[in-house]
Order: sequence, then structure tokens, then C-alpha cells
Amino acid sequence: MKKILHTVAINKSGDLITAKNAKKGSDFFCPLCKNELILRKSGKTGKGSKRPHFAHRILTPNCTPESALHFNFKNLLVEKIKQKIEKEEPLSISWNCKHCYDFHSGNLLKKIKSVKVEHNMTLCQPDIALFDFENKVFAVIEVVVTHKPEEKVLNFYLENNIILIQINLTSEEDIENWKEKISKPDIVEICFNPKCKTCGNFQHKTKMTIVEGPCWKCHSSMKVAVIEGGMERGGSSCGADEFSKEEIEFAKRKGTIIKSHYSKTMHERYLASTCNKCGAFAGNFYLFTDYLQPASIGELPSETFDIGYYCNNCFEIEEDDYMNF
Repeated sequence: MKKILHTVAINKSGDLITAKNAKKGSDFFCPLCKNELILRKSGKTGKGSKRPHFAHRILTPNCTPESALHFNFKNLLVEKIKQKIEKEEPLSISWNCKHCYDFHSGNLLKKIKSVKVEHNMTLCQPDIALFDFENKVFAVIEVVVTHKPEEKVLNFYLENNIILIQINLTSEEDIENWKEKISKPDIVEICFNPKCKTCGNFQHKTKMTIVEGPCWKCHSSMKVAVIEGGMERGGSSCGADEFSKEEIEFAKRKGTIIKSHYSKTMHERYLASTCNKCGAFAGNFYLFTDYLQPASIGELPSETFDIGYYCNNCFEIEEDDYMNF
């Protein structure tokens, strides 16, 4: 981690000012402890030069650059959020979900009426609390420089259906990049997918990809359908032989011809994507090597659809029970 410096101060008017924009000869004070700061700005740039920053004229216990970074970012973010709420402007946010491994995005302020810094919730006091139109805490933002929220605090948010958004700071440059830090937080404890009725865990999306490529036999254009498999499908992508009735109908509506064929290689009959002109079918091996893999690198046109949900956890439990039988 780059060494953290004091780079934000307040002037006599109480306005925030950065060391980069500050001019020597003026009076500066620490936003956190309110004591006098000295501007250290050499004007030199390049290797070996120190970044413009402030230093306490008299050292103040507990007022470290880390605590100042936390304080300044937190209060700056609250002011920016207030401005957007007043102007009814959206604040985009996106994250990779740790529950379903999918990418989620949305407007953070869609259900938010007000925001408050360090709201007392008895058990905890989040850095920033976001209130909905019923004046209930809808989400909290925890700004982390050195100390992460305790386990009991995380459990409290979870038990009370409060969305946790965590932003990790590593340098004072994060203050200038506040918009990027809130638009792509390090942790967001919410998933848009429904929970499994059996185990209560978030489900994963079932995705079907339709690839359009040449028939291996007559070279006419044909469409093949592939589903990203969950644990119940062996953990890998699968062809039409493992589709449900509803999934087969969906693939057909998207232009895929699915018919039953006998495979001399597998010595069995199974459903497969079929060429409408010559009747040749894409066997499971060639389905991936000749269609899905080229489509993944842009060599063949394809389209992916969300067609439902599945629960990995329930299958894993059933598998474990079976193995212990």
C-alpha cells in the first residue's frame, strides 16, 4: 500500500481544499481534529519527489493520515449523495456477486430518500446510512482503511435485511476518485436472484447460448443450443440431451432444430441440435469444439439468454447424502 498522506484540509471559511490546489501563505486546519496544518508543497515532480500534502504543526494523538482519509472520504461521499438525492439524479453501482457469481448493476438511490453519516443503530454505527421512503435503514456504506466491520455487525446487517456496501481505501487518491469507488464497490452484500425455497441460498441463473455456425456436413447455416450447466448437470455446459421440456421449446423458438439421433460413437440415441437442410446433428463433443468455443472468442455469432434459475447448494447436499449412504 502506498504511504497515506494528509492531502485534504479546511480553510478559514470551513471549505475543503486539497493540497494540490492549496497555496502557501494561507491558513489550513485539519478536518478531523481542527488543529492547524502546514502545507508541504515543493513544486517538484517526478521520481523521488513527495506528493503535495499537509502536516500537523503540533502532532495530535489518534489523528493519523489513515483516520483523516477515512473521515474525509466518508464526509465527501455523504455530501455527494445528498446533492444527487436533492437533484433526483441516479448513482450507478455495479458489482460481481459473490452469491451467484453474476454481474449486477443498478441505481443505488432508487429507493433512497435521505443519507446520514455515523447513524447510531445501538449495536453499530455505520459510516454512512441510506434511508428509504419509510425512514428505515435500507443500506449502509462501510468505508475501510484499516479496520473491517466486525462479524457481529455483518450478522446484524444480514439479520435485518440491510444491504452492506463496503469500499476499501488504499491512498488519498481515492478521495479524488470517489465516483469510481462508489460505482464499483469492493463488496455488495445483495443478490438480485431469488432464494431457493428448500435451502434459502441464492440461486444461479440458467443461461442458454444459441450459436449460429456452419453445418459440419453440408456447410449450411445452422443454430445450436448450449446451456451453462450447474452441479445438477455435472458442473459443465450441456447440449439438448440434458434440456428440460421447457428448455427444448425455448431453443426451438429461437430457431434451433432439435431432433433425436443415434450416435455410433456413443452407441445410444439422444436429442441434439440438427441441420435443417441435411439433417446432420452436432454431437456433444463437436458442439463445444466447433461452435461454443469459436463463439466465445467472437469467431461465430451467438446470443445468450437467461431462462431460469437453479440451486447448486441443494444438489451438493443431495450428492453428499448420496456419497454417505
